[in-house]
Amino acid sequence: MTQEERLIALEEHIKQHGKITIEEICHAYGISYDSARRDLVKLSSRPGILRIRGGAILDEKKVSLSYYQRSKSDPIKQKLVAFGASLVKEHDIIIVDAGTTGSALAFYLDVSSSVITNSLECLNELSNKANIKKCVLGGTFDDFSHAILGDMTIEQIKKFQANKAFIGVSALSESGISTDLETDANLKIAMAKQAKQVICITEGNKFNTQLMFQSCTWSDIDFIVTDQRPPENIVKQIEIHDVELIIINE
Repeated sequence: MTQEERLIALEEHIKQHGKITIEEICHAYGISYDSARRDLVKLSSRPGILRIRGGAILDEKKVSLSYYQRSKSDPIKQKLVAFGASLVKEHDIIIVDAGTTGSALAFYLDVSSSVITNSLECLNELSNKANIKKCVLGGTFDDFSHAILGDMTIEQIKKFQANKAFIGVSALSESGISTDLETDANLKIAMAKQAKQVICITEGNKFNTQLMFQSCTWSDIDFIVTDQRPPENIVKQIEIHDVELIIINE
């Protein structure tokens, strides 16, 4: 097998499984460590492949869009959040994280319940629903995420107890959720601690993506609601941490 044929096979493996190690390359193709390392160097020049220590992972880069561009109607997201809203039972107390998924979820909420949120868009979606009690956290408004964030926000969320927390997913890798903002990462962790169940609604393109600041780990998450089976390295984490995986198909 030529190097180019190996690269095609390796790229396909990463797309299916999320990652590959240098040891796996050596074993699968009977080549030396140096040859496998050269394969990784060339492989990392291909779109969507990120070289890491000891191997390579899938790295689907996100385009930096404004909040309103990201919030445009997405049929896949609408399907996922509609299911997420169906998990809310009468008299539940829920935490809804800021972001386009949280505000879309709020649109579908219709049972008598209480919502704690750091999202003005979420509040707006709930404003005409008299059967839902609303509590908005205070803090500093972030222009990109449209989230209310800060130390004040974290201290306020510690005063509440909730049945469920719907935590926004910026990126989801083997280490869990990560975000662009440290304040956002810390608030998600605080929200998760105050809820009996943590639910993450995410489209499949968020799997094997990673941002700068570590937030909730897999041990914090109880449910993943998504539109496709995750790569095998993510499935492994789901199984290890006994997370319930819910795949919503057409």
